[in-house]
Amino acid sequence: MDDSVKDRLDETLDDRELRHRREAWDGFGDGLARGVELVATPLIFGLGGWYLDRWAGTRPLFTLLLFLLAVVGMAARTYYAYMAAMQEHDRAAVWAPRPPPPAAAESGDMASAAESGGREPK
Repeated sequence: MDDSVKDRLDETLDDRELRHRREAWDGFGDGLARGVELVATPLIFGLGGWYLDRWAGTRPLFTLLLFLLAVVGMAARTYYAYMAAMQEHDRAAVWAPRPPPPAAAESGDMASAAESGGREPK
């Protein structure tokens, strides 16, 4: 093999390895961010409810109400974010339905027009 071909091959393999590592670290960062968010949001809402309870004199009411609101909101947000990510993943997948190429669509239209005698279908 020529040295320039070997160099290009090495660069391609290095690029793939770097891309793989970057994707792994991006996944780790996303997971860590979601974990902190799942813990911090109900905690902050619960503390806000606790302060409201102290101010209003209704000890567990706002604490529980805001904590449960945060938990339900985070569950809904996580569910919808997951569903959107899976739809995006499926759209980019090999098995995703693809529109026919323009040449095939035109030839299909021509064939159906020829079969109907050139008339538009009713």
